[in-house]
Amino acid sequence: MIASSHLEARGDTMATREQYYERIKEIRSVLENTDNLKCNCPNVKCEWHDDCKKCVAQHRYFKKHIPNCLQAVFNDRIKEMVQIFEMTATEKKKTTSEYWDMLEKKTNKRNNLENHNSLIFL
Repeated sequence: MIASSHLEARGDTMATREQYYERIKEIRSVLENTDNLKCNCPNVKCEWHDDCKKCVAQHRYFKKHIPNCLQAVFNDRIKEMVQIFEMTATEKKKTTSEYWDMLEKKTNKRNNLENHNSLIFL
């Protein structure tokens, strides 16, 4: 049998008001540390790297996959669930570096052209 504190940590039982309060205090403490607020996405070439709010917003909108920084959180749980159903799961290939490089070149080229055109009309 699983200990009740473990169940509460997983959200399987209702926490007492005091446990809830202590959990919120812990969350607030974690968020006070600026190191915990830094983007930990391994894809540093991503246009939205270090802009977590926009990253999460576009992932919520398109609903194709979850942000890279959250995949590790879910991967282990999904693997456990897949085993229960006697299935297999494989990770999708990540976007290659050359795609991000191409995007950066095209974006910089477009931005330079827009900046040049705006100077002409000043």
